[in-house]
Amino acid sequence: MPELKINSQVDDENGNPLPRGQFYIKGLEATAYAESVNFRPLGHHFQYLHYDTEANKLANKTVIMNSFREEARDIKGGIRCGKPKSSVLRDLPQEQRDRYADVTCFRQVRGLVSYKGKTVDGEEVVYENQPVILMLKGTNFNPFEDEFMKVIPRSRNLWDYQAKLTSKRHKNGSVTWFTFHFAPDLKTPLGLDETVMESIKAIRDAIRSENDRVNAAYKKALRNDTLDQAAIDALEGSLDADLVDVA
Repeated sequence: MPELKINSQVDDENGNPLPRGQFYIKGLEATAYAESVNFRPLGHHFQYLHYDTEANKLANKTVIMNSFREEARDIKGGIRCGKPKSSVLRDLPQEQRDRYADVTCFRQVRGLVSYKGKTVDGEEVVYENQPVILMLKGTNFNPFEDEFMKVIPRSRNLWDYQAKLTSKRHKNGSVTWFTFHFAPDLKTPLGLDETVMESIKAIRDAIRSENDRVNAAYKKALRNDTLDQAAIDALEGSLDADLVDVA
């Protein structure tokens, strides 16, 4: 699924200046930037990903969860890609915490984005209900919950409202980054049409398929671990028998 992101780069690989702090969609043929966009969330989930920086590839991942009450099984037969719970992690020495630096919990928000943007060449591009995903971590992890989920009425679904998304610039020394911010239009609840219903169903089907694959890999890894341990136990038993015979 294409990803809605905030540009933090000064220029592109061809040296063209890029608008920092503006939104764009990664994964589409044309890249158009806009200062703000309208976003209608349709799904809200969590997933742990372990990215191997040395190998430059994804090393492990968990199921996609509706909440942290669910078990975060991963494809290697573990939980949370081996990362301890935050309540445990925060009490560990820094050296031990650093071991899990490459394991990140993402808040994933899937939905539909609409905006009018411009490419670096000045070409105008219009997106209307384009399916996208927001991959939120670090300082971007909490704003969606604080500014959207906690604001909409409890009796409503998250897809009943559209939000205006803006970005905020942060700077710490030489490091500059941007955060997503959400302003839901609570005065204008949205209805469900066939297009939106199909998008919600597509999201649920995709997550179900992904979780089926992860759970299958999880169970396979556990079976392999069991077989390996059985082989070790059998070998140790054989060695013990040999020692008895020698004695």
